[in-house]
Amino acid sequence: MISREEINRIDYVLVIVVMLLVTMGILAIYSAGFDPVDKINSGLYKKQILWFIFGFILMILMTFLTYQSLGDYSLHIYGVLLVILLITTIFGKPIRNTRAWLSFGFFSIQPSEFMKLGLVIVLGKYLELRERDISHFRELFIPALLTAVPIIIILNQPDFGTAILFIPILFVMLFVGGADLAHLVSIVLIVIIATVVPMILTYREWIGAEGSNFILEFFKDVNLLLIVSGVLFVASIVCFVLHFFFVNRVYRRVYLPGFIISFGLLFSIAIQKIFKTYQKKRILVFLNPDLDPHGSGYNIIQSKIAIGSGGFFGKGFLKGSQSQLGFLPEKTSDFIFSVISEEWGFFGSIMMIILFAIIVYKGIRISFEAKDKFGALLASGITSILFFHILINIGMVIGIMPVTGLPLCFVSYGGSNLLMAMICIGILINIRSKKFVY
Repeated sequence: MISREEINRIDYVLVIVVMLLVTMGILAIYSAGFDPVDKINSGLYKKQILWFIFGFILMILMTFLTYQSLGDYSLHIYGVLLVILLITTIFGKPIRNTRAWLSFGFFSIQPSEFMKLGLVIVLGKYLELRERDISHFRELFIPALLTAVPIIIILNQPDFGTAILFIPILFVMLFVGGADLAHLVSIVLIVIIATVVPMILTYREWIGAEGSNFILEFFKDVNLLLIVSGVLFVASIVCFVLHFFFVNRVYRRVYLPGFIISFGLLFSIAIQKIFKTYQKKRILVFLNPDLDPHGSGYNIIQSKIAIGSGGFFGKGFLKGSQSQLGFLPEKTSDFIFSVISEEWGFFGSIMMIILFAIIVYKGIRISFEAKDKFGALLASGITSILFFHILINIGMVIGIMPVTGLPLCFVSYGGSNLLMAMICIGILINIRSKKFVY
């Protein structure tokens, strides 16, 4: 039985903010699905309302569940979601060349959305248990493995946008969990080396650049890269062993950069082999949409036109020319913020961003005030999920992030993302309410 005291401990500000965002999203979905010629609507807003009702029920359930029990069953949750994710990748319904949905007749579910939360729960429990040892580099192997497995599966769907989101979530949780900052910086440098090399090669190939030099030829030669990576790895191992026995900083200054460059080159080879050409081109297009104005860059260009045409107060509800006349692609999901900016203008966009900022602020504060380490890690992981969704989606539509296909939480059309986001809010409220219980 739920007591009056538990009801009083609910963070009603967080609930109201979420409801306002969902309402704005439903109105935008209605507008985006409206046909100004035939005066009919696609009806997607009705489905979104149903998803919200179901999500609100799940949020209430998660609010009154003891969040520590999620940690007790973290491996079970992670394992079940991983199996479902694998089944989806093999047998899922293909939508826009991506096998990321399980179809149940009149509705579909995207398991990768819930996998984000599953990863946060299992990482939170692991980092709580290994709190005293996490500063050692070897302790990063298990979190990296737990993150890499779903990433590899999701990349095979293929869904680059969702897969890439797991990486910043991992970094946030490792930082909050107490990992050595030098180790995290090393991993970031590895990622930079791994991604910059394939991007440069793809760019030169795309624009048909003529001529070459020694450095470019070196990075094109996969066998040579493997040899250099292997030599650096062996040399780093030798220096690491010497450092272990003699504890000399000189050896550390050699093996640490050696490992970084070695793994960076190795992963750059993997990216060149695994990533599709269109995925690499998407990253390039966000840097310069004019590279492909009628292809990959079209979405960003039309989105910028829609946002810019909205002015300060917008064109008005159902009066957005870019969205109503069909110039804006994926206007109910990926580019829903462009619809809002065009119809509600700068003022409406800022109001929405302020609401999102309140959620992120609340999440960070809940993480700081949590009564235990698991609660703090869980809150920080959930906040990072929401924050990076917001950052990447809004950054994408204004042209400062790659077009990744990530929805805007609470606002974009899509049941799976909305359910996941509502569950996240329920857990945050739960963690906050438990700080009053001793």
